[in-house]
Amino acid sequence: MAKKKKEKSTFRIYAEYLPFCLLYGVIHILPLKTGYALSTFLFRLLYLIDRRHRVRTVQHLMHAGMFTDKAEASRFARKTYLEFAKLLVEVVKMKQLYSKAKIFVTGSQETIDYVTPAPGKESGEQVIIITAHYGNWEVAGTAFSEQANRPMTSFMRSFGNPLIGRMILAHRAGKLHELVDKTEGIRPILRAAGAGRNITMLIDQHAASGEGVDCEFFGHPARIHMTPALLHLKTGIPIMPELTRRRPGSNFEFDLVLGDLIRYEPTGNKQHDVQAVSQLCATALEKLIREEPVQWLWAPRHWLDINRREADKYKNWQPPRTTR
Repeated sequence: MAKKKKEKSTFRIYAEYLPFCLLYGVIHILPLKTGYALSTFLFRLLYLIDRRHRVRTVQHLMHAGMFTDKAEASRFARKTYLEFAKLLVEVVKMKQLYSKAKIFVTGSQETIDYVTPAPGKESGEQVIIITAHYGNWEVAGTAFSEQANRPMTSFMRSFGNPLIGRMILAHRAGKLHELVDKTEGIRPILRAAGAGRNITMLIDQHAASGEGVDCEFFGHPARIHMTPALLHLKTGIPIMPELTRRRPGSNFEFDLVLGDLIRYEPTGNKQHDVQAVSQLCATALEKLIREEPVQWLWAPRHWLDINRREADKYKNWQPPRTTR
């Protein structure tokens, strides 16, 4: 059974919320580029002060084989912090600057045609979207829903700070985009799928033992959420890997980067099939992240064999066989 996360005290909740609220108010009244500059300055300071996450980011970049030289990994880690600084500003400025015209769908023509309305059709085809904490994932729900012209339901994890979460979620949800807390179980997702809605899930962060399966991710074991696999096997709805990539030097412009559709024919062995589909999901997201890795959030403990108490157990880990 997954270990219950310790709740924050009221004092700590407000100690985090009040500075965030002040920063939110300041960024809200600033032009986008000025907001970027302010947030970049603050995150440069954070990179120097927050040793734990700075060290962990460098370790993870090297662990994933992105760098062999620590100095190069450190320079790249600093760049990833500055990408996250942009995300903070974009969340605050969402309602001021978001426009459907600033969203661009990229990928193979087959995948673009599948999820966007074809001539004479009102909406794109239904998909289960798997995505990651990459670029601007907060804009993804609204952006994808509008491009596909199909309503979406997102399966999400509660914020550690409910007051900050409430502010952020006010920008994430919209007319075409509803949110479901994962603590409500899979039934709301099944109902949404049955109603023809797209379903989306962030699956790149560590899943609890009862929620995920061990898969290979950047060459190392990671516990990947198995809900997309379970839903795909039950409904037959294809899985669409997607990242929302910030355009360089842009004015709140983003690419919805689509991977190839994942379709899997069940073998009748549920455990094997869940493992196989989950591995396909992990591999597909890794492929998209590798195209421009600076926009991925590298600090979280994605892997089982580093920065975890049980890391030694996975020293000689081998990926499960998923061939039929």
